[in-house]
Amino acid sequence: MNSYKEFIKSFGHPVTSRYSKLFSTIKNYVNDDEVKAFYPKNFFNDNKEKEFYAFTDKNIFVFRESDMVVTILYFKEVRVEKLQLVQPYNRSEDLQFEVRLDSDDKFNFDSMKDSNHDWAYQYVDYIKAIYKLLK
Repeated sequence: MNSYKEFIKSFGHPVTSRYSKLFSTIKNYVNDDEVKAFYPKNFFNDNKEKEFYAFTDKNIFVFRESDMVVTILYFKEVRVEKLQLVQPYNRSEDLQFEVRLDSDDKFNFDSMKDSNHDWAYQYVDYIKAIYKLLK
């Protein structure tokens, strides 16, 4: 399930998904065809604050859902200052990634902490896709 459209179709269904309201909000602000990479932070773990990152060619959208409120952050025409990947040799499902923008905004992604055991490998793929897009 690497594509954004597949993910939205599976987890954004208006009747069966607990994320349907979040994805409905995302669709109001981001055109599906513009999304080149994405990251569903804390969707598959016990953390109550969910974040969804949508990366386009030049922009980053962050949707934070917590306590029945969605906060939308929009970073227009981002310029990346620094990318840092950390991967332990002995754990292929473990990848940490830091993105620092020239505006001093920083995003941290961690395949193990941001997901669960079943999804960690998929989160590594999400991180790699973001890295390839931003480098």
